[in-house]
Amino acid sequence: MRHIFKVIVTSGLLLLALIATAESEQKKKVWPDPPASLDGWDWVQLDSGEWLKGEIIGLYDKTLSFDSDFFDELSLDWSDDIVRVLSSQSMAVRLNSGETVWGPVDINQKTLRFSGPVTAQHPRADIVAMSRRGEREIDRWRVGVTLGGSLKEGNTAQRSLSSNLSLNRYTSKSVFALTYRGDYSETGEILTEESHRFSSRLDRFLESRLYWTPGYLEYFRDRSQNIDARITYSVFAGYYLLDQAHITWKVGGGPGYQYQEFTTAPQGQALSSDTAVITAESNIEWDVTSELTLSLLYQPQFTNEATGQYKHVVDAAFTVDLTEKLDFELSYLWDYTKKPQIDENGVLPKQNDYTITMGLKWSH
Repeated sequence: MRHIFKVIVTSGLLLLALIATAESEQKKKVWPDPPASLDGWDWVQLDSGEWLKGEIIGLYDKTLSFDSDFFDELSLDWSDDIVRVLSSQSMAVRLNSGETVWGPVDINQKTLRFSGPVTAQHPRADIVAMSRRGEREIDRWRVGVTLGGSLKEGNTAQRSLSSNLSLNRYTSKSVFALTYRGDYSETGEILTEESHRFSSRLDRFLESRLYWTPGYLEYFRDRSQNIDARITYSVFAGYYLLDQAHITWKVGGGPGYQYQEFTTAPQGQALSSDTAVITAESNIEWDVTSELTLSLLYQPQFTNEATGQYKHVVDAAFTVDLTEKLDFELSYLWDYTKKPQIDENGVLPKQNDYTITMGLKWSH
């Protein structure tokens, strides 16, 4: 027991010494001085101490877009990469109170100040978004495209293609999003799968965590599920349960309307149905590391029995950064319908559909 006690005490002393050394090294770490003159440029200091000269494009979704004079356009993590920001141009900064303040900014690790004419100060943690006056419309948009597929020839000819497209427009007070997911497969000359899911939405922030969605529109088609077309319109109210540097989690929901056409139906049964719908959502974005991101969407719908009664989609994706604009993405999609509609031959589609895809994602 005496020897064990000595080992524990010695380990504790070593740990304290390491902590003290680390704190001492941190105190010795002094960032280089800012440039003596901005010379009409914006300046960004990285956590390595280096200064970049160029032009701020904007800060949206915790990413600072910066057009470097040397490196061209960069996407920098607001929490991990940025130590200080100096702008020669006037910036519009939206705070989590909903207020928007203007002026050339001087932002360090703790504080937002203005170099003039405004003298007010705000905590850096209160910054939600930032854009420049006279911002070009193209600078508000972000694009992501993922492609994956397979090709087999010989005894069996098989072809498959999966694609994801995301198009987002950010402003200091709203986010507009278009998304598309398509999967196509054929064996020989026989089509074995064809599905399309398109959605469009506008989120408007009421304050930093509270948002509402005046318009959510989704189109879905999958003939293997006996769905020729399903159109859903909803309005949402939502809230960010978590809004931190490395993880966000928002939940929401609201009423709407759904119209569905079936590919085929038994004789005497209607080929279409419409219903009121309650749509909900839970969406998590987690930066597990600086290179690995996990996203998880769960979206249930509650309708009448003729259109499935209860449906949900679960969309999980792992994204690994390969280069600044190219990623590897592994995604898993689960579609579920509690009461699918039988077709004209009396065949009842299965309740569950699963899709796993791998591909390369380009984003800008």
